Amino acid sequence: MSEPDAPLLDYAIISEPFPLYAATGTDDPATALHLVVSNGGGDTVYCREIVFSLPEGDLAQSLVEADAGDGQAPDWTVTRIEPGTQTILPPGDYAHFVAKPNKADSAVDVSGITITLENLKISSRPGTARIEIREVATTSTDKWPDSPRFTKLALTKFPAPKIPVMAVSDFTADNLEVEAGTTVHLTWNGPTTLQYKVTYGGNTYPADKREYSATIDRDTTFQLSYITPDKTTHYQTTTVTVKNPKVTGLEVDGNATVTGSTDVQGLTAVKGITAKDTVTVDKILASNGTLTVDSGIAVTGAAGLQALTVNGELDAKQALVVDGALHAKGAFTASGTVDLFNGAYLKARDYLGGNQQWTYTAPTDGFMVVWLESLTSEADANVKENTAYWEADISVSGGASYSVSIPQAYYRPGAPAKNSATAPVHKGETITVNIYAPKVGNGSGYYHVYWIPLGGSGQDI
Repeated sequence: MSEPDAPLLDYAIISEPFPLYAATGTDDPATALHLVVSNGGGDTVYCREIVFSLPEGDLAQSLVEADAGDGQAPDWTVTRIEPGTQTILPPGDYAHFVAKPNKADSAVDVSGITITLENLKISSRPGTARIEIREVATTSTDKWPDSPRFTKLALTKFPAPKIPVMAVSDFTADNLEVEAGTTVHLTWNGPTTLQYKVTYGGNTYPADKREYSATIDRDTTFQLSYITPDKTTHYQTTTVTVKNPKVTGLEVDGNATVTGSTDVQGLTAVKGITAKDTVTVDKILASNGTLTVDSGIAVTGAAGLQALTVNGELDAKQALVVDGALHAKGAFTASGTVDLFNGAYLKARDYLGGNQQWTYTAPTDGFMVVWLESLTSEADANVKENTAYWEADISVSGGASYSVSIPQAYYRPGAPAKNSATAPVHKGETITVNIYAPKVGNGSGYYHVYWIPLGGSGQDI
């Protein structure tokens, strides 16, 4: 049997990566082969197809360990021939690829062709493999050969070297700045044969998939560690910052400036705290010492203060409850109802309107005063002096009772009526004050109810 003719075209091969190493594990990166086809002669060569046969198996002369891979080339179609396809192929285990020009009987000129076979799984034994090449080509399109022209290319698989430190790289997170509670995804490049570990927050976790995910609440530095075959441990780090960190404890030796909102579950200040804007407390604000405020404080819940100094106005938009003594060194002005227990003035001037009642316990010996004043009326219909009166009485638990009344209205130009009742009270006695509305008419007026401690003075009538 005669030897097949040599090919009309020249062939060269190089691997990617280069040099080519025998596989070391089951998850080695895929390899590509670049086959350079050129026309080194003086005649134009026309080509119908080129078949590349790669030895398959687990022997030293095997190139690939599995019949797998893809191919591509500019203006050519490269496909893998499935096992069992009827074609003139060598016996034995091979991975076959056929390259055909997209234009029939295409000419191969000085530009040549680069055919790439990729996603190949290289076998694990070092050795030299020989790739068989079968070429269907001619210099005259009127005469084609009866059988393919044939050649071989040798390609060596070298033993895998020891893993260098630089083989592991690009340790990073998908986001380097996140919100608290975000899950970050860490990735890196490196051999799959190494055992990797990720350390952060004082704990170490295995990460053999060359990736790791973690949820963080504050700035976190992640450390990647791995041991190379020479038993040396190597480290890489990457840091992710959190824009709104959550901390369990915070100690600041110098100034701390917060330009936005800050949620603090517990704050202990050894020295002064200065707030240049509004301080809002939704629950309890406890001050064991003096709390000095030069501007407004908005408190929506309870505030327990042992001492409170206010240099400006103190505005209570709802009830202000004082369980102990309330001392006013200057004027005490109330435009509405003021409830004071354990001393001082009780009900500030307010409009009469319906029946009302208050009960107090005298903190000292003193006097309870109720004062009534009618309004002048614009209409005779409101003037019912003889049948309709505003009335009030003061009852003391000791048995005494005092009363006062005024006409509900006076028709102009008459003067408003004023009257009051004063009840002496001993310390500890219960005082009940009642105001009774007129039974008819719609006149109105004012009332005062206030307490004068013995030896003190109340508001002017």
